[in-house]
Amino acid sequence: MPETRYELESLEQKFYNLTDMNGAQRRIPCFALLDGNHFAVEHPPHSGSLNANYKGFFSFNSLMLCDSDLRVMYCQISELGVNSDAQLFGDGPLQSILDDLVRMAGFRMLPDHRTLMPPFLLADNGFALTHSTMQPYRQNSLTLENYEFNKMISAVRVRVENLFGVLTSKFRILRRDMNLDPSTSRALVVALCVIHNIQLGPLQLLDVDSTAPMMANPYDSPEDQRTALKRFLLDQ
Repeated sequence: MPETRYELESLEQKFYNLTDMNGAQRRIPCFALLDGNHFAVEHPPHSGSLNANYKGFFSFNSLMLCDSDLRVMYCQISELGVNSDAQLFGDGPLQSILDDLVRMAGFRMLPDHRTLMPPFLLADNGFALTHSTMQPYRQNSLTLENYEFNKMISAVRVRVENLFGVLTSKFRILRRDMNLDPSTSRALVVALCVIHNIQLGPLQLLDVDSTAPMMANPYDSPEDQRTALKRFLLDQ
């Protein structure tokens, strides 16, 4: 997790610089991607249905943040499988961490010199829309513009789902139901994330200007902020 504004803005710039198949910049100024994942386990003893998830198997649910290189920045694992992603988010420290990052970095001007954005994550509709958590529009709000916005941010957000595939590909124990003591299973997932990060190497910071002035929040609601981001992405 970034500890300085320089680290944070470097993470944002790396996402901004991602390109599509034609070499055009994606221009998404998030600093991380958020998603949940169920790690399959044998039915833990004396747990009843508490580890039975909606997908029909026993698991521990987890939340992970990753950067543009698929480096795991945050890992939170529930003792249960019935907890939803939103429940894990609400019960854990992540929102407090995000609030601290917004206080540290503030709202800053994007390259169009008219749109202000704070540090934010990209997530799916399983989470609430907030100033620090951006998500696509839901099905009942899909105008043509909103559909295009969804395509643009989803093309970047899918990388966190790629992370889960990479972990399963690297570590074959994740391809089957883990049959370990429950606390050991959860510790193993965290350890594998650490090994994955070590294999990627240390974060390479970019040469960014982290001295730009911080602004106050100009938006009345997270929805207003999402509209501003949509205009930034679609106007260029």
